[in-house]
Amino acid sequence: MNGFTKRLDEAKLLLPPLAGYTDYPFRRILSEFDPPFLCTEMVNPEALVRESQRTMEMAKMVKGDHMNGVQLVGSDEESMRKGAAIVESMGYDYIDINMGCTVKTVTRTGAGLSLMMNEAKAVSVTSAVVGAVDIPVTSKMRIGPTEANKNAKVLSQKLADIGVSAITVHGRTGEKKFGLEVNLEGIKEVVEAVDVPVIANGGVYTGDDSIKLKEATGAAAIMPGRGLIGNPWLVNEIMFSLGGKNLSGPDLGERKQVTLRHLKYLCDFYGERTGAIIMRRLLGKYFSGCVNAGMLKRDVQRMRTINDMESLIGRVNDVNGMEYVRP
Repeated sequence: MNGFTKRLDEAKLLLPPLAGYTDYPFRRILSEFDPPFLCTEMVNPEALVRESQRTMEMAKMVKGDHMNGVQLVGSDEESMRKGAAIVESMGYDYIDINMGCTVKTVTRTGAGLSLMMNEAKAVSVTSAVVGAVDIPVTSKMRIGPTEANKNAKVLSQKLADIGVSAITVHGRTGEKKFGLEVNLEGIKEVVEAVDVPVIANGGVYTGDDSIKLKEATGAAAIMPGRGLIGNPWLVNEIMFSLGGKNLSGPDLGERKQVTLRHLKYLCDFYGERTGAIIMRRLLGKYFSGCVNAGMLKRDVQRMRTINDMESLIGRVNDVNGMEYVRP
C-alpha cells in the first residue's frame, strides 16, 4: 500500500478536480479545511510542456499537509508521458487521468469521455503515464459514455491490470452532465470487479449524502463535486459524517469571512478586476440560503472591485436566516 492509498483508506475522502473552479485560490480556501487531498482542475499536458503561463498558473501547488494531485486531460501518449514527468518534477503526489469530461473541445481531440469510447487508447494512454512516473496514477471516469455503453467495469479492470492506484467513478453516463439519478449499482459493479480502491462520485451535497453513497456502493472513498462550490465546509461535514459524528454548519459571520478570503485570494492571483468578475459567479453559491438570493445574484453582476464586493457581502444580514438587503 503506497502513501496515496494509505491516506485514502484512512480519510475515505478524495476532493475533486472541477474544471473552472478548483483553481489556486479555491484550493487555498479548501486547504484551510484540512482536506486529505487537493486536485487541480484539468490540465493539458502539451501546454505544460510548452510552459504556457496560464497552464502553469493552473498547476500552481497549494502547500499543506494534504496530498496534491494534478488531473491531466489528453489522448496523445507522448504528450501525456512528458506532462506526467513534469507534474512529478513539480513535487505533486499523484496524477489523475480525465476520462469523463463531456465538453466537445476536449472529446473531439480523443480525450476526456472519448477515452472511454476507445478502450485500447485509454489503456495505452494510462500505461504511458504509469510508466513515466513513480507517483501514483488514478483515473476518473463515468459509468459509461452512453446508456447503451456502460463499460466502466470492463475498462476499470483493464486499468487496474496496468497499475493504476485508484479509480473514481461518476455514477452517470455522458449524455447529460447533471440532474440524472446517480447509478449506484453501476458504481458497485466496478467496486466488486477490481482490487484497487474505487471512489464513488455524484450527488454529494451533504454529509448524509456521502454516507448513503458509500453504503450503497461499497466504495473505498467518496468524492464530492459541485456541492463544494461556495461550500468548502462540506469537506469537514463529510469527514465527520463518515466518522459517525455530526458537525454544525457555519454561522453567517464565518460564511462572510471565508467568502472575503476567497475574494482576496482571487484578486491577489488574477488581479482585482478579474478576481471580482470570477467572484460574481461564486457569491450566490456562498449565500445560497439567502432569503433574496435571486436579487443577490443579479446585483453582484454589477460589482467590479473589492470594495464593491465587500459592500455587497456586508448587506447580507442574519435576519430570518440570511436576508439580503438591497442598496
